[in-house]
Amino acid sequence: MKDLVDAMTAIEPPKRPMIEDVIAKFARIRESLSVAKLRSPITSSRDPSVVTAFRYTSQAIRTVQYIILQKPAIPEP
Repeated sequence: MKDLVDAMTAIEPPKRPMIEDVIAKFARIRESLSVAKLRSPITSSRDPSVVTAFRYTSQAIRTVQYIILQKPAIPEP
C-alpha cells in the first residue's frame, strides 16, 4: 500500500497514476491479503502493551460480531 499511496501523492501531478491504474493496483493488493489480515487490527510497535491488548480484545469482539452478521472484511461498493 505504501508504494501506491506514495505514487498517488507525488508532488508533481503528471507523475501520479491514472485512477484506472490505482483501482487495478488496489484490487490486486486487496486480493493478495488473507481474510485474517484484512480483519487484523492496526497497531504500532510504539504502543504500550496495555493499549495493544485493549485494541486486540476490542478488535476480536468486533470481528466475531462481523463474522456472525456475515459482513465482509472490506465492503464491496
